Amino acid sequence: MTHSPALADTVEPSVQSRRERGEDTRARLIDAAEAAFAEHGFHGIGVAALARACGLGNAGLLHHFPSKARLYAAVLERVAAEADGLLVAALDAAGADPGDRLTAMIGVQARWTADRPAAARLVLRELLDNVDRVGRARHLPLKPYVTRMCDEISAGQAAGLVAPGPAVVPLTLLLGAFAYGLAVRPTFAQMRPEDAVLAEDAGFVAAIAAAARTALFSGGCAHDPDPRRNPAG
Repeated sequence: MTHSPALADTVEPSVQSRRERGEDTRARLIDAAEAAFAEHGFHGIGVAALARACGLGNAGLLHHFPSKARLYAAVLERVAAEADGLLVAALDAAGADPGDRLTAMIGVQARWTADRPAAARLVLRELLDNVDRVGRARHLPLKPYVTRMCDEISAGQAAGLVAPGPAVVPLTLLLGAFAYGLAVRPTFAQMRPEDAVLAEDAGFVAAIAAAARTALFSGGCAHDPDPRRNPAG
């Protein structure tokens, strides 16, 4: 039996439409789950609360993601891919100079932290709260991102721009400064209303980025005479 081309034309768009709707639903669920996980952490929210946050019942959520862990993994995968993609683009634009690449790395991380505070909080929670899960994990979504930044710091060390030592140490200080700054800014703004830098996330994170570059990525020098190297720009 041969199939009518006209019938095939009517069936295929329907299948494609269902697939597109499914992908759209999945993306919306990941959006809602990102906000929920960023606020509560992996352990701080259950399936029922996640389903409510996503506007579904338990069965509807589990239809798309069979477990809370699978949903969390999808959220983390998307966040990690987004952050790493922005980093790669910034490094490509910076060229080969190690100092320019460090500046680009700090700048893109600062902008991403300010533009995507929920995602930045999610990354912080993942790094803090996953002690019981990381040993069993078969895949670590943030590993390429962390490795790429460590490689840039190592290149900066080889160029004399960063103090010697394990690259993960200045990276920890850098990421910790951004995450802590995002967390404390609202409270500090109430305590120090005279400090204009505390008025918004973007300005405060940019100031932290500038201070971090001077403190961590200038070979131990207190002042970098090259005015081009401004991560807040």
